[in-house]
Amino acid sequence: MYLMFCLLSWTLLGYLCSKIALKRGRNPIVWFALGAILGLLAVIALYMLPKKAMVLPAAGAPITSQTMEKEVTNGSADDINRRPPELLWYYLDKEDKQYGPMSFYALQKAWDDDQIIGSTYVWNEEMDNWKTLENLPDLLEKIRRV
Repeated sequence: MYLMFCLLSWTLLGYLCSKIALKRGRNPIVWFALGAILGLLAVIALYMLPKKAMVLPAAGAPITSQTMEKEVTNGSADDINRRPPELLWYYLDKEDKQYGPMSFYALQKAWDDDQIIGSTYVWNEEMDNWKTLENLPDLLEKIRRV
């Protein structure tokens, strides 16, 4: 009987922690385990920790599991607002037809879809002239997702 009571208590505290964690922007699975192990201490810890807010990707960017995992605390929301806007990219195809403006994620998609290659010319507002991706090794590495 005592064992049943303990198992029921652990499960209920884990469930309670997971629900609170979900509302506060935290991982409910981790907090279920912490609630089952630590009990009321985990509930108190959840209320002592600041809420987390999701960082949304730029407009037109695909939402992936990686972008969903990027979280910041509410205390740094001002830092997000102070960031400069995302660079808008342009590229020229083989016939020198210009595409853009587009986000970096759209540029990655163009790479994935074989619309651009290493010898494709790209440009953004911070560049003086058009350059090939091969001449921008840092950008090429990020686009390839190496």
